[in-house]
Amino acid sequence: MKSIFKSLVLTVMFALTFSCKKTNESPEIITATPNATDNLTKIGETYIIGAKTKAIIYSSKPFETGYNEIYVALYDSLDGTRLSNGHFSITPMMDMGMMQHSCPVENTMDTITTNGYFKTAVVFSMAGTAAQWSLNMNFHNHKNNLQGSGALGVDVVSSSPVRFKSTVLSLDSNASVFISMVGLTNPQVGINTFEITIHKKANMMSYPSVNNYSVEIVPEMPSMGHGSPNNINPVLTTNGHYVGKVNFTMTGLWRINLKLYKNGTLISSDQYFETTLQ
Repeated sequence: MKSIFKSLVLTVMFALTFSCKKTNESPEIITATPNATDNLTKIGETYIIGAKTKAIIYSSKPFETGYNEIYVALYDSLDGTRLSNGHFSITPMMDMGMMQHSCPVENTMDTITTNGYFKTAVVFSMAGTAAQWSLNMNFHNHKNNLQGSGALGVDVVSSSPVRFKSTVLSLDSNASVFISMVGLTNPQVGINTFEITIHKKANMMSYPSVNNYSVEIVPEMPSMGHGSPNNINPVLTTNGHYVGKVNFTMTGLWRINLKLYKNGTLISSDQYFETTLQ
């Protein structure tokens, strides 16, 4: 009887030990599909060689000229677990055959993900195919202290309506300036947030943000010959982002004229964005 009882106890202990060991060693496999509430679309995926990492790129819309927010989910390429700690950066590149160049990019310095994503933004300066535009990625994986790089070719279409403008400002040392509209994808009658980013071309690889301009907006309805009251001029918030308020008083096509000032001097007054209220 004692022998039977002893065997039974040993069997139960073995089963429990095996069960605990299996639970502790089995990684949590996290799906590569974003939450439905994220409203994100998968752009593509690639491997970051050297860091043992798989990268899946998402955005709220297909890439277009102008400002694009990018959400990157990173996974351990061996066990499939989601990675949430490390240094991640993107360098966009356009290959024009005889010439290569980058464009403005916003890489966060955060080492911890937000809602599971490493977030960045790219201001694509021209349309191009996946054979021309690429997102060159670098990741220092804190999980295993490995670092590597990878690349993903991406298609970029021309924004419609136009959400990106480039201009050369003779009154600012002939600087090549890039202006991109952020948001305002579904404008409503009344007060709307109006946000733009401004960057300068330093060289083919560097496009720093402009933080010393003043911006004035002058909305108008070309077909009606009038503007609107109660607008708030955009002011600098951070890293070349200027945020204000624009008031649309009725449906139809609106033009938002931009005036740029530097040290109190008007340096540009011929740039504008258009949007249509349904």
